[in-house]
Amino acid sequence: LALNTTTLGIPCIYYGSEQGFDGEGDSDRYIREAMFGGEFGAFGSRGRHFFNENCQVYQELSKILALRKQKIALRRGRQYLREISGDGLNFGLPYMIGGRMLSVVPWTRSFDDQHLLLAINTDPNTSRQAWVSLKLDEYPAGALLTCLYSRAPEQVGQVLTVQVSGDRALVSLEVPAAGFVIYE
Repeated sequence: LALNTTTLGIPCIYYGSEQGFDGEGDSDRYIREAMFGGEFGAFGSRGRHFFNENCQVYQELSKILALRKQKIALRRGRQYLREISGDGLNFGLPYMIGGRMLSVVPWTRSFDDQHLLLAINTDPNTSRQAWVSLKLDEYPAGALLTCLYSRAPEQVGQVLTVQVSGDRALVSLEVPAAGFVIYE
């Protein structure tokens, strides 16, 4: 959902995704379970109200959508996939190994002078670190990037310092397991 709402285009969130519905049944009609009671609800139920503002998925999506509303770069900005490195010297785009990608996947969204660094971690079990290559004209040496959102709440407010190596602006970024971060 984070990827869907922060990349190019108009986000389309399938009904019930924000509530963690299971979409289970022997017919397509069960894909759209009743959220407010009815003949078929999520998890094989009937006549049960399922809208839960305390649902973790709903809570996290609400935070991300609030940032999207606040930051024009997340709604209208240009988007660039960024190269990563494990050693800060050899860079390339994330790729699959053995049919799986277990990596930090970073991108930037830019609108006028607003620049945001976003990243997901495709590893569901382990937090991942990577050096991320950024554009020098957008991220000069010594610039500070503050974490606006992280799946790990203790990361919010953390500050990264942009370093320069050759023609690259770099930050060392850590993303929690199956996590998502936004820095500005």
